Amino acid sequence: MEPIRPKNRLGFEIAIICALTIEADAVEALFDQYWDDDGPDYEKAPGDPNAYSTGSIGKHNVVLARMPDMGKVSSATVAVHCRVSFPNIKLALVVGICGAVPFIPKSNIDIYLGDVIVSRGIVQYDLGHRLPGQFIRKDTVSEDLGRPSGEIRSFLAKREGIRGRKGLRTKTISYLNSLRNEPELEAEYPGVQYDKLFKAMYRHVSDGNRCEECGCSGELVVRARHSQDIPQPAIHFGLIASGDAVMKCGVERDDISKQEGVVGFEMEGAGVWDTFPCMVIKGACDYADSHKTKVWQRYAAATAAALLVTFYHRIT
Repeated sequence: MEPIRPKNRLGFEIAIICALTIEADAVEALFDQYWDDDGPDYEKAPGDPNAYSTGSIGKHNVVLARMPDMGKVSSATVAVHCRVSFPNIKLALVVGICGAVPFIPKSNIDIYLGDVIVSRGIVQYDLGHRLPGQFIRKDTVSEDLGRPSGEIRSFLAKREGIRGRKGLRTKTISYLNSLRNEPELEAEYPGVQYDKLFKAMYRHVSDGNRCEECGCSGELVVRARHSQDIPQPAIHFGLIASGDAVMKCGVERDDISKQEGVVGFEMEGAGVWDTFPCMVIKGACDYADSHKTKVWQRYAAATAAALLVTFYHRIT
């Protein structure tokens, strides 16, 4: 059953928030209908500076908010204004790209570039006290972001099962293939040769240049899935670290991952968390180390958007 075009802004219950244009473009490319092209403008509440796109995915009417800048402050501001203009929003999804922890703590599961990470919760890892040689994160009840709502936890629990994962991955690959057929999105798989994981201690030779250009020659970690010509993206559920700084240190990445149990690093989720019931869906575009480049960003944005649409078509 196709959704009916809402009469006004009260008819939207799901918001999507993206920090980068490439993230929003990938999401918008998978809209089933575009309400902005079919009828009068929904406008915004007075004083709302956000830029919105409205449409539908499956049977759900959605509003897409594009952030002007990256980071928690920007995402929090966008979320607050979005709630004023669209007061019936019940769920917000922060969708885009992130840095990944290559080895999930206390498991034998690896994360590869292009995989998608879904938040079970958010850890605001840069909020705390910086002491000489030590950082103590604030994690008291009044300062911690807390866990997702019971409805979100139940939704994720069903999708984390064996059958749920298989269904998600099959549909996600199908939607990803649709995005890869859109030349302007540049969502093609970059190639196994560009998915290089160096030992955490090995630092990038020259900032601003790719490893191939500046001669990074550290020891690479050999990984099983690279034996495939075009590895299919996997879906991972876990805690995501959210902060205002871009994580570009393999040693610190691993330390925080072990301490907090996080599987990825991003910059927007913590800002949205206090305003809406929220899930974060991010495609892994780098390993949160000094070898970070933009080569994987468009493909990772596409894999996140593909999983998002899979969720929407399955949300009841």
